[in-house]
Amino acid sequence: MQNKKIRRLVTPLGVGVVAGATVLAGVPAQAVPSTVTFDNTCLATPSAVAGPQSQTQEASIVVDAPASVNAGEEYDVVVTAPPLSVPNSNSGSALQSVSRLKVDMEVPQNASIVSSEIVAGTSSGLSGVAPNLLRVNESGAVDANGTILRLSGNNQVIGNSPTASKNSRGGIVALAQPGTNTVFQLPQVKVRLEAGPSGTVDVKLRTAGEAGTYGNDKNYLTFLPEATLLITAWAPTQCSPRDSSTAPLNSGAGPLASTRIVEADKQTTTTVSAPGAVKNGDEVTLTADVDPAANGGTVQFSVDGTPIGGPVNVVNGAATTAHTFDTDGDHAVTAVYSGATGFVGSTSAPKRSASAPTTSSPVSR
Repeated sequence: MQNKKIRRLVTPLGVGVVAGATVLAGVPAQAVPSTVTFDNTCLATPSAVAGPQSQTQEASIVVDAPASVNAGEEYDVVVTAPPLSVPNSNSGSALQSVSRLKVDMEVPQNASIVSSEIVAGTSSGLSGVAPNLLRVNESGAVDANGTILRLSGNNQVIGNSPTASKNSRGGIVALAQPGTNTVFQLPQVKVRLEAGPSGTVDVKLRTAGEAGTYGNDKNYLTFLPEATLLITAWAPTQCSPRDSSTAPLNSGAGPLASTRIVEADKQTTTTVSAPGAVKNGDEVTLTADVDPAANGGTVQFSVDGTPIGGPVNVVNGAATTAHTFDTDGDHAVTAVYSGATGFVGSTSAPKRSASAPTTSSPVSR
């Protein structure tokens, strides 16, 4: 009789979630709210006699991030986790608490973290250790160079941490509330990033490697329900974005928001080439090379400060024009690059070219 009651003690204490759609006041005007909805599948493993149990429910996460930023620009990303709802009872068992809550995110690529913080006043129904943000490594240890950003109660979680436990209350705690479900809200987190030189900055949940396997302590969302009937039982729970226990990762493992980095305009150097010596009256080719190789804009050639012809289009970093020297003497040839999208204009140093009535020995360009 007692064993039968223990088996009923803890069912899959699943994650019934809805979108936390609050947009934080003070987010930069260019921020664009993005809501990603996906299925979460959670594995709960009750202590005592009851065996592992699985549950799949819909979840949504809201991210406020700008659609694009300039290279090197600082900007804010605000992430709102969904409210969580856990049944208070099942077959006579009574939920006491849900604790050791944590949500893991990947540290974004192509950007560096300037600061991170919990947004005050955005959580509800929580007690225990105050939520904080820690940067941890794959082993769950605090590491300034870690690849994971962890929302938890000072790293007191069910696993993947030096301060883990699967059979004691700790960390962030949500005590059971009157009613059929205990509902609580984790706080918003705000991360200030500095964009790198190029690419895209993606906000993603932790799903790489072991974190993407079903029922793993490295899963992005884990927690510890506690319930009683005749005894106290614990049900460490791991959740990952998948449609079932045997399904692959779903869209929840992809970018929750993406910010495109607008590359800074590249500084250019323009070099002009012309024969060192030419026969007066012969047509020669003048060439301007733009480095790095721009594909756009124009070059205006000049001789002795006077433009010759009109601007010449730059293709694959080069522009050429034909010119005839009709005056004896030493001439200064220059080229002015106009610049183009992504490239800054530049002016070449003068190239000296002598013209004479007799043919001179050719000089290599």
